[in-house]
Amino acid sequence: MKIKKTNKYFFLFYLFLFFIINVLQGGFTQLIDDEAYYWMWSKHLAWGYFDHPPMVALWIKISSIFFKGELGVRFFSTIMFGFTVFLIWKLIDFKEKWNHVHEFFLMVTSVILFNFYGFITVPDTPLLFFVALFLLAYKHFLKSENLKTIFLLGFAMAGMLYSKYHGILVICFVVLSNVKLLKNKNFWKGSLLGFILFTPHLFWQYQNGFPSILYQFERSKKLYRIAFSINHLLFQLLIVGLAFPVIYLAFFRSFKQKGLFTKALRFIVVGFIVFFFISTFKTSTQPQWTAVILIPLMVLGYPIILSKIKLKRWFIILASLNLVGLILLRIFLADENLSPFKWETHENKIWAKTLKQNTKGLPIVFHNSFQYAAKYQFYTGIQTYSYNSLYYRLNQYDLPGYEEKMQGKTVYEVSNYKHGKLLSKKHNKLFYGQEIKNYTTFQHLKCIIKKPVLNLKGKLNYQLTFNLENPYNVPVPISTIKFYGIFQTKKHQITKTIKFSKLKILNLKNPDSLSPLADYKVRINFLIPKHLDPLTTTFRIGIGFYDFPAGFEGNAIKIIF
Repeated sequence: MKIKKTNKYFFLFYLFLFFIINVLQGGFTQLIDDEAYYWMWSKHLAWGYFDHPPMVALWIKISSIFFKGELGVRFFSTIMFGFTVFLIWKLIDFKEKWNHVHEFFLMVTSVILFNFYGFITVPDTPLLFFVALFLLAYKHFLKSENLKTIFLLGFAMAGMLYSKYHGILVICFVVLSNVKLLKNKNFWKGSLLGFILFTPHLFWQYQNGFPSILYQFERSKKLYRIAFSINHLLFQLLIVGLAFPVIYLAFFRSFKQKGLFTKALRFIVVGFIVFFFISTFKTSTQPQWTAVILIPLMVLGYPIILSKIKLKRWFIILASLNLVGLILLRIFLADENLSPFKWETHENKIWAKTLKQNTKGLPIVFHNSFQYAAKYQFYTGIQTYSYNSLYYRLNQYDLPGYEEKMQGKTVYEVSNYKHGKLLSKKHNKLFYGQEIKNYTTFQHLKCIIKKPVLNLKGKLNYQLTFNLENPYNVPVPISTIKFYGIFQTKKHQITKTIKFSKLKILNLKNPDSLSPLADYKVRINFLIPKHLDPLTTTFRIGIGFYDFPAGFEGNAIKIIF
């Protein structure tokens, strides 16, 4: 009993030590690119955002109550990391676990990706907490289907979905591991509660045209390469760390164990790896997409490793080496002068300071860079915007309310494309730009082609009529608009762009501008480009402003040529 009580003190000591280390790390390490983007979200809390649900913005908002700067983005994550670790500890069924507290925290530090969520704030940070909470609720639900477990189950479901859409996969794989849940009324009650709690986000999606859902289905823009699949499998080793041989061996040995809960944990690990392996045939994956599997790997692996002397010995050796590497990596992330490599956390302040000086402190419109736009605003407080073209992707800046903040102002247009003058440098990237007075764009105009397919076969030129919709409450000067025709592959790579020099806008009352909230028919004649790339499959109309390429104003239509 004395040993058990002492180890409880050790457990609390380790949690407190992790908290202090993560607070220091969070305060002395500059933001990664995505954190700045989510910080920008937190300035305007909403029930949803373009890329992800709103939980990450809420966590940052809570952090900002206590601190400013980087810690004002990360503080709440450092607190909740301790709760996540505690929940993982509660998930482990091992009679002797209180006699092996040191080994447990060595495992926590050995799982390398998991440690980063102790001080950075990205959607996976709250997701891991709610996954651990959901698994604990499910574990108790299997023993007792009382009101408390039903409520906790539904609450955790909603928390996962509010953190990241990956949460739905966790629920699906748990159900697949125990299909009898589909006949369980109490499980459906918990699911209904989770759905009700999640409805504000669904309503936000409806109000905004389901941007997140459409983005998730259309984000693939890469032709398949075998490296995508190979890298995905390598990522599963990388996110675990040097102790991956022992941890995965313990996982495979867990297949000998019976029980619905351990079965659910195995389904989550295998399900996530297989699901995103299949997705590599459409796009490249990222290591953090399968971060969820780290929790079941620890829960399943911990008792097995401790029960096998040889496994335990190798685990301590590899995990200790991993700990040394992790300490060095944390130092390198915080101090760019000591680091042998350059990362997102380096040179942000000097880059922003130089750029601010060379742009005279004016608002900046970044071309195709939502991350740099957010990061520059974080470190300078100066208003920014990301102008996104078809060479990039849609993001939060394409939703209503962002473009309007820049209208009519004198701004600097900044990008990595060589034009204007050199303004700043970050790592190997050069930033060029030029001043624009009375900045005016109308990226929410719509160019809708009603035809289901364009048959260009055997034709030298083509006449096309499309709808031009002005959703703005103000007139749009026609002189500011440049119309383009864009040919693309099914993966959205641009194969050819043509500029329309002549077109006719029908039913136009004012020859100089589009009326507010008005729709028009536009007729164009254009020559079909010779030697089109054989991979070309779609055509769309796009609009450009200034010297920017065409944007996402038009819908993509299949073509035959």
